Amino acid sequence: MSENIRLVTAFSALALVPMITAHVIGAATVNPLIDPISWYAFVPGGGLMIIAGGSLLALLGLLLMVRMYRTGVATGPVPAVAMIIFSISLVLVGVCPTDPPTAGASISDGTLAATIHRICAGSAFATLPVIGLSLARTIDRPVSRMPRMLCRSAYGLAGLVALFLSIHLPLAFAGSGIAAFGFIERAGFVIMIGYLFLLAATIDRESGARTAAVQPIEAPASVLPAGPVEVPVLVSRRAGDYPLAGASVAEPSIRRHTSSHGVGASPSLVSASVESTT
Repeated sequence: MSENIRLVTAFSALALVPMITAHVIGAATVNPLIDPISWYAFVPGGGLMIIAGGSLLALLGLLLMVRMYRTGVATGPVPAVAMIIFSISLVLVGVCPTDPPTAGASISDGTLAATIHRICAGSAFATLPVIGLSLARTIDRPVSRMPRMLCRSAYGLAGLVALFLSIHLPLAFAGSGIAAFGFIERAGFVIMIGYLFLLAATIDRESGARTAAVQPIEAPASVLPAGPVEVPVLVSRRAGDYPLAGASVAEPSIRRHTSSHGVGASPSLVSASVESTT
């Protein structure tokens, strides 16, 4: 399991603990198929569970943002700004509770806290496709299939968010709502975590493959000679070139000494020159 996948796995598991706890302590009053998750804020201890779960996912988003820039996968301000909005929205969703179940169902009759809660909930889901698309487009030379998968998933998620809002908002302003709103909201929470897994996998694949591509290839120490490499040095003569045995690369003055005696110098002069250089 890669580094960022482990990170998302750990934080997602931690975030699910308070969310499951909220479902347990509020099982008697909140219907998970119909009622929104935010209604657990009105169950004793439920509000803290919502804040804890949202804050853990917000921290996870910021950590992924830092890693995508540190590894060079992301460039430019768009992925960072979108991820910061995502993280802030998740925190404010828990800090600002929605209207209690006894209040009116119309959005226009809601409190300021409920309005902030709804805007931040929509912003958290709306910024996820922006993060994916901006990240995929900054990877100009992909080394894996992950950027393409991320781009397709971002378009798919954007379509789902647009479809949900186009149905939910008119009903909410009219004082009604989607019948299975609770189920859809919880399914969206799972989709959010899955999308974070996809972001982590993209960072891991792209950064890992790029690092491997630029690493130099080193020869094993066992195949390298222990001492200096000696090569034969050719001495030009009329009859042809022949090597001087025992001459090394570190003795370039041999050719100069032999050439100073002229072409066709006797072997004794060549030998004397070699001895003088050593």
